Amino acid sequence: MGFLSPIFLLAGLAVAVPLILHLFHRHDAKRMVFPALQYLLRTEKEHARTIRFRQLLLLLLRITAVLLLVGAGARPFVRGGGGVHDPTATILILDNSMSSGLIRGGARVLDLLNAVALRSIERASDEDRIWLIRAGEPGGPAITGSRADLRAAVSATDVTDARGDLRSALERAMLLAAGSRLPAAEIHLISDLQASAFERSGSPAGGEAVPFEAGQIPADGGLIPVVVFDGRSGDRENAYLDSLIIGGGLPPLVNQRTRLSILLAGDADSADVPLRLVAANRIRGAVSSGVGISALLPVGPFAAGYVDGYVETDPDDLRADDRRFFAFQVRSAPTLATSGSIPFFLSEAIPVLMDAGRIGPAAIRDAEILISVAGAGVTEATREGRAMVVLPPNDPALLPGLNRALGAAGIPWQYGPASGIGEASITRWSGPVNLDDVRIRSHYTLIPGTEELSRGVLATLSSGEPWLAEGTTSRGGYLLVASALDEQSTNLPLTAALLPLLEWMVSRWGDTQGTHESVMAGTPINPPPGTSSVRDPAGTLHPVDAAQPFLATAKAGLYAFLAGDSIIQMIAVNAPREESLLLPIENSDLRSLLPGPATLVGDSARWTRAVFSAGQGPEIWRWLLVAVALVLVAESLVAASGPSPDRSTSEVPPVLQKTVD
Repeated sequence: MGFLSPIFLLAGLAVAVPLILHLFHRHDAKRMVFPALQYLLRTEKEHARTIRFRQLLLLLLRITAVLLLVGAGARPFVRGGGGVHDPTATILILDNSMSSGLIRGGARVLDLLNAVALRSIERASDEDRIWLIRAGEPGGPAITGSRADLRAAVSATDVTDARGDLRSALERAMLLAAGSRLPAAEIHLISDLQASAFERSGSPAGGEAVPFEAGQIPADGGLIPVVVFDGRSGDRENAYLDSLIIGGGLPPLVNQRTRLSILLAGDADSADVPLRLVAANRIRGAVSSGVGISALLPVGPFAAGYVDGYVETDPDDLRADDRRFFAFQVRSAPTLATSGSIPFFLSEAIPVLMDAGRIGPAAIRDAEILISVAGAGVTEATREGRAMVVLPPNDPALLPGLNRALGAAGIPWQYGPASGIGEASITRWSGPVNLDDVRIRSHYTLIPGTEELSRGVLATLSSGEPWLAEGTTSRGGYLLVASALDEQSTNLPLTAALLPLLEWMVSRWGDTQGTHESVMAGTPINPPPGTSSVRDPAGTLHPVDAAQPFLATAKAGLYAFLAGDSIIQMIAVNAPREESLLLPIENSDLRSLLPGPATLVGDSARWTRAVFSAGQGPEIWRWLLVAVALVLVAESLVAASGPSPDRSTSEVPPVLQKTVD
């Protein structure tokens, strides 16, 4: 409880007035003894106690009336929801991520969340500062303005296909509250409380709450109170499409068929779920699959250019993850040349790929891809945009010549002697070829020119040393292999992995977008050079600066990067799989992640009574005046119930009255 006019409490000293009148008021009378009055002594004793009780009751009622009047004049209020509150920095975190599109009871979860957010705005006063953070739009700004502006912004909030990062949203909310410098601050977290929304890389261990610095926000000892709307759903089962891969990770080629692999994950009501493949605006295939099974759909052949489409299944209550988009570029087979002493098994595998139309022959100077052993021919490859696959020699004495060739080609890596002996396996490899059975018997050490180059390591050995490393120079890309691909250095030539690994090495240098799904909704995309605009899935054109990331990727679909009217690149954007996992966070975990004391509200009808609880609540002086009126009425009734002077005299017998006179 608090008082808006606490100085008025000094008027409470007036309570001494009825107390003084009661203590010092006395009737002056002479004491006279009449033998005839003895029979009245007993009656007098019986009434004396009643008279004293009535007088004390009158005193108490009069003191109470004075205190209530003083209290009403001081304008008291009760802290809690409702009524007036102190100017508050209010941050609304509205979770409009993909999972908020779940249909529950015939309506979207977001519709309920929006209604709760509007109640927060209605409860705010004109002295409050309100920000709206949409958790499903990670690149979007915090919206502020008048209450009318905020109501319009909430009403216009729609479901995105991006992931909700509530931990980042809470950090942004704390910074906004700290910068407001208002007397109070409060965060309203309005979400379905999906557990994955609180997970992110680089988060503090244990999810400890992060308090404000002392003096920034004087609320609850520097912590920000958080009112959480518990929009958790009991529906946790959901089937979704996941892991879409084109051509086993290799780009499709002109006039050749390829295949699409799609994984159905989650929980399905039926063992057989229908899948449909749509490419180039035509249904290209259909199949039934089960949960946990990767379905294969053949597609093609296609002419050169971009092909886009999607795989879909029958919609369920969460419809955004029932469709998976893809885009890839169909191109001609790359031309290949070799130089140096090519190992026997490798020399036998290259013609197989040529016969299959996967690669074509060319001279060293004109080849798109050069396989070089010990650096031979590296400086002869002059074709613009060419790529090189560099294999080391068997003889360590040839390493200096190899390193000189790499330096001349601008490749900032060097080969050094092997730092260990013994057989090693390949780890930290995420390519499309299974290398589990491959063993490396001997290898060299790949030494990067700078530490930043270590990010280009694609595969490492069980000893922790790099085995495959990639990069790009001004002349083109390169791929370095730490060991010779012969039977003395590795068992790879004797396994079924040799041919697909070789095809991956020589085919990966084209535009492979769509062969591996790598762009999630809400993730910025760096436009390719020359981009003037981007056409989003709704057909809207966005002018862009090719030097700046494109941020408007909140909706899943196909994005065309244009130079004028020509398509430079097609990129498929899909919903993150984390949003398809509807498991809610536990209360104990939730409270440990919040930046201050939390109030969980599961009923939207109770929301308005829970928010702004740290500020000033409703004033109660009107009720005190009502209480004063009731006390004065009671005082009047008690005062009127006592004997009057005339009645007291009339009760004395006439003979005694005469004697007294």
